[in-house]
Amino acid sequence: MATIDIKHMKLFNNQVKMNSKTLMSSASDAKIQTKRKPKVSLIIGGTKSGKSSYALKYTLGFGNTSKERAVITTSKDRTKEIKEECKLLEINKENSVSIFEEEENISNIIKAIPHSAQIILIDNISVWIGNLIKDKKDCISLSAELEKLISETNKDIILISNIVGLGIIPDSYFDREFRDASGSFNQELATIANNVILMVAGIPVAIKGELL
Repeated sequence: MATIDIKHMKLFNNQVKMNSKTLMSSASDAKIQTKRKPKVSLIIGGTKSGKSSYALKYTLGFGNTSKERAVITTSKDRTKEIKEECKLLEINKENSVSIFEEEENISNIIKAIPHSAQIILIDNISVWIGNLIKDKKDCISLSAELEKLISETNKDIILISNIVGLGIIPDSYFDREFRDASGSFNQELATIANNVILMVAGIPVAIKGELL
């Protein structure tokens, strides 16, 4: 007889969709609606540490269609890379996720994402901060608006951000402003996040909460 562990959302003896709010048994195709509270997860790390791959693999485990999985990219380069990575992870399956590209007004995009979406992946917060500073936007108020929206959403949220401040003090004012703004916002996001995960050479390390 199959047993379901609701806490960890696993079905023993048969396969099950682990991330979605709906559990599906391969034994009988039965569906069980759960009351799991949406979680906010912050994934941080250096360049090419495996942040995006780790987050995307988890995101693809939600639901069955692209309407249930949303990705917000903050640059055109990331949009292309996300599409290519989805094809690899899904064995060339098309339309794995719904992708929204926005360099500045992330909050407006989150509000416009269809109700059918169960999870939103935002890639990359640090790049977004850089966009705001470059275009002389009000970084403080826009960050506060996004933080409030994330804390109140009824969807799972994954935020990808870069670790800054480990190197030498930058020469340019722009780089110092970016370092300070990005580092400060990472701290704010870590405060409201259920999980904070550090990626090191492709290995996830939970420094708050648990791994995805």
